Amino acid sequence: MLSKAHKLAGALNTSGVRYCHWKGNASLEEALSGLKDLDLLIHRPDADIFRAVVAQQGFRPACNSHVESFPAAEHYFGLDTETGMMVHVHACFNLITGESLAQNFRLPVEDMLLANTRLEGILRVPAKAAELVVFTIRTMLKHTTCVELALLARDRRKLKREIAMLADMESLNQATELVKQWLPNFDPNLFGQCVSALKAPAPLTKRLVLARRLRSSFRMYARHSQTIASWTGLATFASLLIRRLVKKPKRLSLRSGGALVAFVGPEATGKSTLINEVSGWLNQHFAVERIHAGKPCSAKMTLLPNIVMPLLRVLAPALRPSNVEGRRIRRQANTRAPWVFPITFAIRSVLLAYDRRALLSRAFARAANGTIVLCDRYPFVAPGAPDGPRLIYTPLPRNRYPIRNMLAALELKLYQQIPDPNLVICLKVPVEIAIARNRARGKREPEDYVRRRHSAGVQVPLGRTPVHMIDTNHQLEETLRNVKKTIWNTL
Repeated sequence: MLSKAHKLAGALNTSGVRYCHWKGNASLEEALSGLKDLDLLIHRPDADIFRAVVAQQGFRPACNSHVESFPAAEHYFGLDTETGMMVHVHACFNLITGESLAQNFRLPVEDMLLANTRLEGILRVPAKAAELVVFTIRTMLKHTTCVELALLARDRRKLKREIAMLADMESLNQATELVKQWLPNFDPNLFGQCVSALKAPAPLTKRLVLARRLRSSFRMYARHSQTIASWTGLATFASLLIRRLVKKPKRLSLRSGGALVAFVGPEATGKSTLINEVSGWLNQHFAVERIHAGKPCSAKMTLLPNIVMPLLRVLAPALRPSNVEGRRIRRQANTRAPWVFPITFAIRSVLLAYDRRALLSRAFARAANGTIVLCDRYPFVAPGAPDGPRLIYTPLPRNRYPIRNMLAALELKLYQQIPDPNLVICLKVPVEIAIARNRARGKREPEDYVRRRHSAGVQVPLGRTPVHMIDTNHQLEETLRNVKKTIWNTL
């Protein structure tokens, strides 16, 4: 059990909130371990107290910003700092259930569940009889469309285990009495037949007939007509299928908004590794996007020049940016005469600045719309910044080099138009460790280049955005926990 889930359950138990973990209690331990959602039913008059409790426990509210959410439902997320795992609380105040995709029925049994609870470990759950009533209705309603049947087949083992846990003789008798009391339109004999059909299990044809009878007796609780519900289910299924095929990000966003998080640091400090890990962690729940500001994709205006430039570098290796930068440093170390950068280097620098501005402006807009954008490297307008302007800090006589000065001014202007990130995670590691890591990875950089980048450090303008220094000279698990905590505290 995660410490975060344990503390939340303890706080709810002492706060006086009437609640229960209303479904899936056969695998409750998985929910308490962060592997599944915590599905909590909250007594509606206690909603404000519940929200205060989850806020005190460090949980953040989230919403689905692109698709209509189910009414009377809220999402909260909390970070378990000991393990780096996320606890997802799915709270509902009315019981809206039924088919997995359409959720078309609002069952008036909240008081029945909340009045018949027991403690399972530290979490309050419904009595078996009350949970059996809701489980039977939910499962049988999933037998009413072809799409739902396909989804149901995927979970047949879990459903078999759950019905076996709930449907003993004593629970069945008590559940029948609850049906008579709380659902007078639901024939107790039909309820008993449904339980038997699920427990056996009965042939599919029999379950389909029983499911249609059950759905007919619950039509007064439907949110939409059957036609609309069927179309809603199909549309939701198609959307899920398309998202999986195109690997589209999840649609949940924190109500506090998205963020643009920049990972910066010298070579071989672990930027790519940490972004991979953080992306996988956040992408389980939220809309996440990864970008690389050091190597941005070409914008429409720069596409053709960017095709030509690599060809020039192949024909003239001396024009590569790393080689040009190395010559600049050696010249400045040996003479005070101004370094006259090649015109091709200046053009390439302006194109790079334009592409970075385009990439990061789009990323800033997506972050404003709720996406968490993770950026590998970030350009800052500061002297010596590795990914910042490269021309303006090499002053040349204006009269003698007008074109170069014009390009330098344009490059600086483009960088000044790049928005600031919401958070900078600055990674550091001893230079010898960085060199050893560089040798071990697939794409190796020249050792003098690694030393040069390491000695330059990362120049981040102070006061413009939060900067957190992270030493990556530790075990990956420890470093990752620190990074997760830093990001979560900023979101």
